[in-house]
Amino acid sequence: MIDTSTSIFWKEIFEQPQAVADCLAANCEICRQIADEVKARNIKTVVLVGRGSSDHANLVGRYLFESRCGMVVSISAPSVVTAYRSKPDYSNVLMIAVSQSGGAQDIYEVMRECDIQGGLCVSLTNVEGSLMTQAGKYQINNHCGPENSVTAGKSYMTQVVVLTAIAAYISEDSELLHTLDIIPQIISDSLTVLEGQVRDVVRFYRETEHMLIIGRGLMDALANETELKIQETSYLDARCYGSADYRHGPIATAQRFVPYMFFLADEQTDYCAEALLHRLKEESNIWCTVVTNKEKYLALGDTGVLLPPQYDGIQAVFSGAVFSQMFSCLCSLSRGYDPDNPKGVSKKTVTI
Repeated sequence: MIDTSTSIFWKEIFEQPQAVADCLAANCEICRQIADEVKARNIKTVVLVGRGSSDHANLVGRYLFESRCGMVVSISAPSVVTAYRSKPDYSNVLMIAVSQSGGAQDIYEVMRECDIQGGLCVSLTNVEGSLMTQAGKYQINNHCGPENSVTAGKSYMTQVVVLTAIAAYISEDSELLHTLDIIPQIISDSLTVLEGQVRDVVRFYRETEHMLIIGRGLMDALANETELKIQETSYLDARCYGSADYRHGPIATAQRFVPYMFFLADEQTDYCAEALLHRLKEESNIWCTVVTNKEKYLALGDTGVLLPPQYDGIQAVFSGAVFSQMFSCLCSLSRGYDPDNPKGVSKKTVTI
């Protein structure tokens, strides 16, 4: 049995149902205000800015704003403003700048440019009075409480919550609006059903040095965050690919003894990852773990984890994120590392 009793990250994983409830209670009204202004100004473009886990929250947001709101989304590269000294047209965009610490100088500079041009700029941070709260028209705080583990858990989850809320109020999409009501329950259900399964699966990764993580659409966004969590906690060379992108070159590197992890929990995109998994099994005899909300897919893997089956798509992003956090924490501990303090990583990373 892997001992988690001293891990701050593990403790904070289990604080997330309350953190998410607090985030929703504090921020639903401001998210509605932002949505109303977007509609009043007829804004059709979203610019999302962030780095690390915050940028992976933005990947989830991209799929929601494009697929549910019909808006064009740009995942901004701050270097365009700070290094190349360029000034993209932000005059009629919704910009959402995301950072746990709020201390990202380069993201702040992008926000300032948006303000100067008259765009609608929003900061999403977990630190009151931080640098990024000094720019933008709207300042949203995660309200997830202090996050003492360097490895981000609560902050990532609440960032996705806020992005989902803004997309829900812009689109008035019934599924997204319902999702807002049940996110705390999704996370609670996931904590209940996943721990034993993750403890069983993680033992297969104790000695490996490489792994590949595959998903598509929202599951690709989740795979990106899973990749980062495993890299920074377990020092394992994890790499993620979209199941469609993987066919365009990387598939040539497929090997039997490099384990794969497939996310299959989105009814609209599962077909693509499933087809790739069948192909890799047939051509390269790969070893893989299937993380899914559908029992029928478990047989495709050498090991498997069943997410709560009642949650699919965006709802499965939340249950899948709980899996990713648990997996990375337990993998780190099983390999003798400290998941709370990854080497070379700090809670406030400043780039310019």
